[in-house]
Amino acid sequence: MAFFAEPIRLSSSFSLPSRALLSPMEGIMNRNFFFDAAHSLDLIDSWMPPFLGISRGAVPAAGKLEKRFARYRDSGIPLTVQLLGSDPDTLAETAYRLAACSIYSVNLNFACPSKTVLGSGSGGALLKEPDRALKITAAVHARVPELCLSVKLRSGFDSPEESAELLRRLGDAGVSWIVFHFRTVRENYMFVERNEALRRVASAVQCANGVPVFGNGDILTVDDAGIMRDRTGCAGIALGRGFLKNPFLLRELRGASPVPDSRRVFLKTLLEYAGPASGSKKGNFYLECVKMAYGTDSEEFRAARRRH
Repeated sequence: MAFFAEPIRLSSSFSLPSRALLSPMEGIMNRNFFFDAAHSLDLIDSWMPPFLGISRGAVPAAGKLEKRFARYRDSGIPLTVQLLGSDPDTLAETAYRLAACSIYSVNLNFACPSKTVLGSGSGGALLKEPDRALKITAAVHARVPELCLSVKLRSGFDSPEESAELLRRLGDAGVSWIVFHFRTVRENYMFVERNEALRRVASAVQCANGVPVFGNGDILTVDDAGIMRDRTGCAGIALGRGFLKNPFLLRELRGASPVPDSRRVFLKTLLEYAGPASGSKKGNFYLECVKMAYGTDSEEFRAARRRH
């Protein structure tokens, strides 16, 4: 997979060292020890933590942003901070304060299908208001033009064709790259037949008018990534739940050999880094990771429940 090992320059201020990245997983990647474990094993070469929710008029203090993201910024790997909200001015000012903290890449979340997020008019709800999504994007770009600005979006809210016009206009609004999940918001994580999924990603690549698109969704193996690249022309891929099925998958896409029993290796390291965390929170989090990695019917999950 030589293609995925290639670096990609996305703006004058920001590059990715490879074309395969870990997509934010809310509830999983929020813990520092998850990042520490993944980084220690060289499983990631860039980092985009789960979204920071920004309410109208509630711009986080610079000190709060520094405290939250300094660990990642100072790790030596490229950091992208994902923002979620619906007010253009508040999001733009938050991006400005992030830039003041030497964070040069921001992603706007127009994809989250959570009912709570949708109820706030943020995330995937903005796919029903493409003009507002574009207004947000343009406001952030105008406030911090040197920032590498990206968006994450789904193929639509109800229909997989709904994002086409938004995709055509994002480049003019200042977007440097796009993470595109092929499902609609309504589909959430429902099954979508592979040919249809790839058709949707290929359509997004065409509509984006040269803005690099990273395909996202159902990438569980090296072959899955290769098929998405070959069938869609995407500039790279982003994987989420596939990481817990094979935590070394991103390394394999960068050219490394497979690691035997990779899930067990990662989960053991995760527990080691989680050591100082409080017992119940650590145990519940670990169980969630085991569940996503092996499934609730597995012996590994039953054993983890007995221990935690």
